[in-house]
Amino acid sequence: MPSFCAGRAYEGPPSRTTIRIGPTIVLLLILFEHRRATSLMSNSVDDWVSGSAVVCNGIPGLTKEQRELCHRNPDVTVAAIKGLRMAISECQYQFMWNRWNCSSLTPSSRTQDRTQSSVLLQRGYRETAFAYAISAAGVAHSVARSCSMGRLLSCGCDPSNYKGKTPAKARGVQWKWGGCSHNLDYGMEFSRQFLDTREKAGDIQSTVNLHNNQAGRLAVASNMQVRCKCHGMSGSCELKTCWKVAPDFRIVGKTLKDRFRSAVLVTQSNLGSVTPSSRIRGFRRRGTKRLDRQKQKKHRGGVPGRRKKPRDLAKQLFYYQKSPNFCERDPAIDIAGTTGRRCNKTSTGGDGCGSLCCGRGYNVVRQRRTERCRCKFHWCCFVRCQNCTVEEWITVCK
Repeated sequence: MPSFCAGRAYEGPPSRTTIRIGPTIVLLLILFEHRRATSLMSNSVDDWVSGSAVVCNGIPGLTKEQRELCHRNPDVTVAAIKGLRMAISECQYQFMWNRWNCSSLTPSSRTQDRTQSSVLLQRGYRETAFAYAISAAGVAHSVARSCSMGRLLSCGCDPSNYKGKTPAKARGVQWKWGGCSHNLDYGMEFSRQFLDTREKAGDIQSTVNLHNNQAGRLAVASNMQVRCKCHGMSGSCELKTCWKVAPDFRIVGKTLKDRFRSAVLVTQSNLGSVTPSSRIRGFRRRGTKRLDRQKQKKHRGGVPGRRKKPRDLAKQLFYYQKSPNFCERDPAIDIAGTTGRRCNKTSTGGDGCGSLCCGRGYNVVRQRRTERCRCKFHWCCFVRCQNCTVEEWITVCK
């Protein structure tokens, strides 16, 4: 089962050294603290080995394969944890106005048994699909960037020689591939080795989880960007050096949120075995024949020769269980409910009190908060601010 965490994205160009990082699970958010990874920075072999043990033995719930991978690559594990933190932060951003707001993925201070991961991750909901996808994407993204920043021992800049289409940013000028491209292949492979190893049953749950892990990684790969730097006298840009970088993670989150909305409902077929691949054999879409007939009718009445491009199922999120409404709190199945959530009484969308409060109504309460104000710049060089108390009326769900 995946876990989620967040880290700072790397935006700058090239760097050519290395160090390594890896993925994890929801429960590791509690027992693993970033400061424990500092022991990995020692040049002593003994310190490195003991640091590896501290990192890997402090993560409960790892399979044998995951623990072995962690001991071989403790630094990559640290980087993956940053990616998982980044993933849960992005999940909370994308679902801030949904009834399910990723709260079940965040360890609760009220939870007594902290070694148990979210029940939601053991289901087949749309939300489960998003959780697995954003987790795998976060690990691949963080590791790929860390490789190019020289923070990992086992990888560096992407060694690929890019060929083919000229980058749009380099058209009309002389250019070449150079710099330090983010090592996405390494990031995706490490994400696959660490997260996919937990899914071995071959049943519908494991197969769908594997598919959604890969869909998350493909969301990063399909949004890779090209950065270029000009060279020449006085910025004449006679030559451009270009390299590939992983996208801002907000783009990945938006892509997966769009795919969450159009997720594909699947069911296990009696024909053939279920195989864990991006093209899931042994599954069929419910209502496929009916949808095909509707498309044919629409096509006959539409513009001749124009057909809607079929969706690439490898990139879509799969789910096999109908989601609950997430309205009422139910600790048994890890649902926090929407009571006490802030809502917008004038909105008719998902953030509106009518939808978010599930028809229970809302209360108007006065909220007091402290924020920085009346900031002044002092030479040289600091900014001094005052703390101001702001009161406002807000609406919260009953």
